[in-house]
Amino acid sequence: MNEPLMVNTAVDIAHQLGARAVVSFTKPFECTPRVPIIWVQDLQLEILKDLTMHDILEVCEQHMLDAAIQLYLSRRLEEGIVVGVFPYAILIYDMAEGKNFINARDFEDIVPRDVMYATLRLAQEIAIEGREGRSIGTAFVIGDRDAIFSRSRQSVLNPFEGQPSTVCDLRNRENWESIKEFAQLDGVFVVSREGYVLSAGRYLDLKTQLAALPAGLGGRHRAIASITTEIPAVGITVSESGGVVRVFRDGMCRLSIRSDVRVR
Repeated sequence: MNEPLMVNTAVDIAHQLGARAVVSFTKPFECTPRVPIIWVQDLQLEILKDLTMHDILEVCEQHMLDAAIQLYLSRRLEEGIVVGVFPYAILIYDMAEGKNFINARDFEDIVPRDVMYATLRLAQEIAIEGREGRSIGTAFVIGDRDAIFSRSRQSVLNPFEGQPSTVCDLRNRENWESIKEFAQLDGVFVVSREGYVLSAGRYLDLKTQLAALPAGLGGRHRAIASITTEIPAVGITVSESGGVVRVFRDGMCRLSIRSDVRVR
């Protein structure tokens, strides 16, 4: 398959449609396109060559949705056409029609959009990078401090207690390295609605009986789901196995984001 030809064809289509970007699931190469190209990293699509055209389109549509989530979070791309190009297919995707996969406005009554964006981006980096060469799992609970603290207990000394607000501000990327370091602790992060990390290494004490969560989700996910049932809070988890980021509200998983689809 001539991948540069596929990409150039996608660029031509994007130019004709006035698309915002081309999202390429092929190997990067040097070019000067008329439409910005966003390359997807580290995604292995050799499996496509053994599939039927129907199955190829189904796989490509799912990957395009995953990439669209990344574009929404990393570049705030909420509307416009993007063209996806794969080794065996070209797809046209309308961000405005498809953005219901995640809409930060759905959580604004609890968490401001800038805090939601920042926490999701940080969670994605933890899912992708891990720590010290290994995958790690962690979770964030965002909501009212007193309500969360009354339903949890500190398992280790709180590294954020007594710290100035400037070093606890999750919206500031300069603080992310220290947060990633503390993500290795057991327990969860507690984050205020304003975006300040109040605690790390905190255990949730909950008794809520939940309906069955998706198979394979463990105690951390159940605890996060439970607290979002008991109080107005948003929970964000990072799975140690698989690196999936999930968002919980009202006891339900509202969103799953894969970490293996990464846009530059």
